[in-house]
Amino acid sequence: MKRLFSIILSCLVTLTSWAQVTFTANVAGGNTVEAGTRIQVEYKISAQAENFECDVTSSGLRRLSGPYSSTYMSTSIVNGKMTSEQTTTFTYVLMAEKEGTYHLPAAKATVEGKTYSSNTLAITAIPADPSRAQASQGSSSGSRQRNGGQASSAINKDDVLLAMDLTKTSLYEGEALVATLKLYFRNQNVANVADPKFPDLEGFTVQEIDLPQERGTTVEQYKGGTYRAYAIRQWLLFPQRPGDITIKPGSLTAIVQVATARRSSFWDVFDDPFGSVQNVQVPIKSSERTVHVDRLPANKPASYMNAVGEFVVKSELTTNKLKANDATIYRITISGTGNLKYIREPKPEFPADFEVFDPKSDLQSSVTNLGMKGKRVIEYTVIPRFGGKFTIPPVEFTFFSTNLHKYVTVKADAQSLEVESDGSESATTTGKVDFSGTTQERIKVLGSDIRYLHPLDADNLRSDEAPLYGTWLYWLWFIVPSAIFITLLFVYRRNVKLRADVVRQRTRKASKVATRRLKSAAGALAKKQENEFYEQLHKAMMGYVADKLNIPLSELTGDSIREELAKRDVDAETIQRCSEVISTCEFARYAPSADDQAMDKLYHEASAVIGLLEKVL
Repeated sequence: MKRLFSIILSCLVTLTSWAQVTFTANVAGGNTVEAGTRIQVEYKISAQAENFECDVTSSGLRRLSGPYSSTYMSTSIVNGKMTSEQTTTFTYVLMAEKEGTYHLPAAKATVEGKTYSSNTLAITAIPADPSRAQASQGSSSGSRQRNGGQASSAINKDDVLLAMDLTKTSLYEGEALVATLKLYFRNQNVANVADPKFPDLEGFTVQEIDLPQERGTTVEQYKGGTYRAYAIRQWLLFPQRPGDITIKPGSLTAIVQVATARRSSFWDVFDDPFGSVQNVQVPIKSSERTVHVDRLPANKPASYMNAVGEFVVKSELTTNKLKANDATIYRITISGTGNLKYIREPKPEFPADFEVFDPKSDLQSSVTNLGMKGKRVIEYTVIPRFGGKFTIPPVEFTFFSTNLHKYVTVKADAQSLEVESDGSESATTTGKVDFSGTTQERIKVLGSDIRYLHPLDADNLRSDEAPLYGTWLYWLWFIVPSAIFITLLFVYRRNVKLRADVVRQRTRKASKVATRRLKSAAGALAKKQENEFYEQLHKAMMGYVADKLNIPLSELTGDSIREELAKRDVDAETIQRCSEVISTCEFARYAPSADDQAMDKLYHEASAVIGLLEKVL
């Protein structure tokens, strides 16, 4: 059994050795430490190492213990394929007795006769925080209190702080800065945060930076003290305007764990002699920060593409030899650090015989403390239509250098392209096209290209139609619409005036209203509705006289009708006949008669009287 295990272990070691060996060094908790505290340095190699060596004391650090070695091995089988990973870790515990920067040399290890070296480390030790020792002494003395007393670690106003950390506070337009909302704490343990209200970043173009999910704390100097710092949120900011831009404060509630010691009496053995932990909510708020943004110099070159930072540019063709009407890609690559996302695309000058499509842009970048770092690739698809040798001139690209504080112009190399004729035209080696002997069928009409020209005799050119300008039809188009417009305007204004005269309208419509009521009376007569007949006939006569004479119906009487008609030169016979018809209708409404002939005669008499009055009035 032991022999089988040894064989399997040797096979795993062999499989591990086939993989690429990595050897790294790192400091647990970050490269910034507090003087007088323990430092844990780990060297990890992805193999079974032999003859590990590292002279850590040469850096000036004090070695407390180590190296301790540990081995981690894992094996997995996927689809019948076995993979194995092995990691060996060597750990030192060191101490920096005073502040300063310490440089640890590279460690060396041997794997199967081959020597590997790790990276070097730089460790910065900052001064120890005096308040930490005072808090420790206060906690020790408080824990010795007796007789029902309670000792707890008091939270001072400077123990838990919130601040907006900026990589720079003075910069140019278009230049980037990184803003980090950090939680600083000392002498206490912060378990969590609640109710965060992030700062107002108005005046900046904001791009949030994703922080690692499992990120630890770092040791930093802040306001003269040593703190543990934890990054809550981080942004990449581009100022939108020159001048001073103020970042408003943010706030949150820190959940601080406070250690307490409690004993009600000396003999109470049931009390916890080591105390307990209590969560305390501490509201904290950051301070305002001001960023000064300088305006870019006014002498911007024509090739300035809104780029701020440090860049280089290059150009290339996917192929330098091709046939006419085949496509190639002309690529411009802008790489460096700065506002890569917001620069404009340069405009290269292509030969006139090239068909060029709209460019495609691809941004490949990452965020650093200096801004966006990466490259932007701009590709133009070009199709040369004729054979020959062509040159694409150098592309100028100007950016504002944040290091030199001035505009810097760089050029991409010129690109040569040799195009072989596809047989549809003849081309010389100079790129000039010879169209001698070219037929109409061989000409390619491409977009806005010149079409085939027909030979014509200029002396035989004539206009198919005489011009319209200056003829009688031309002027008629102006006169007729104007005359129609004036006529319609006159008729419209006349109708408006007539409608405004209420008395005239009532008089003009009197005969129409009377005729409508006479028709209603005739209908009642046909249906032998005697009461309805006399009522409609009475309304027709009285309504007609009231409308024609412009007298309210309530004021009409037999005498008033005769007087008004006499004033308007109506003869006495017509007045008498009108009065008799009205009197007969009024009498018949209260003493009806069933004589149809009398009703028919009265209807015709009323129609005749209205006709006579219409002629006179």
